[in-house]
Amino acid sequence: VPLPPAQLLTADTFYNQKGQPDLDVLFAHLNLEGMLAQELLLDIIRKATELFEAEPNLLKLNDPITVVGDIHGQYYDLVKLLEVGGMPGETQYIFLGDYVDRGSFSVEVVALMYSLKIRHPKRVRMLRGNHECRQMTSFFNFREECEYKYDLTVYDAFMDSFDFLPLAATINGKFLAVHGGLSPELSNVKAINRTNRFQEPPREGLLCDLLWSD
Repeated sequence: VPLPPAQLLTADTFYNQKGQPDLDVLFAHLNLEGMLAQELLLDIIRKATELFEAEPNLLKLNDPITVVGDIHGQYYDLVKLLEVGGMPGETQYIFLGDYVDRGSFSVEVVALMYSLKIRHPKRVRMLRGNHECRQMTSFFNFREECEYKYDLTVYDAFMDSFDFLPLAATINGKFLAVHGGLSPELSNVKAINRTNRFQEPPREGLLCDLLWSD
């Protein structure tokens, strides 16, 4: 088994001449369990957050599209999934949330997915899951993982970015894609766009149910 890279991945290597993420470099580095420089990781989080902020609560998408469920920190499963399903340049994806916790590589999962989002903003869509919140990540292991690999600054940046993730999507105007499920407060899909998503999920209400009602 080769040793992990001794050097941190920095912006000089990560961004290509066009200022876009070099995904081949990122895959090669993360596949060997290499780490990103903290400044680079925070920059990736910031750029992805800006893209999420510009998206509505309810995305309107059309096929062909590949729908992906929970990843839960399984970085190498995510890599295999992309190998089988095709890279976002070839395949349109919507991920339904729960990127973190349980597995040991949640930081790497989100770093990769945010990089894919930056490189292919219209081909990679990410919804919020019930684990993309402070309560769950403190109870499970994502907060601990962030503190072990980096510090609370990175954890807080991730948590703030999760507040900006869209909540649901329609596909072809016929199918509703959402992490959790329906709600008594969901009289029609337009109600989703009237919800304030930029917050820690409350204990009840439409935002809570969209993430939890499974």
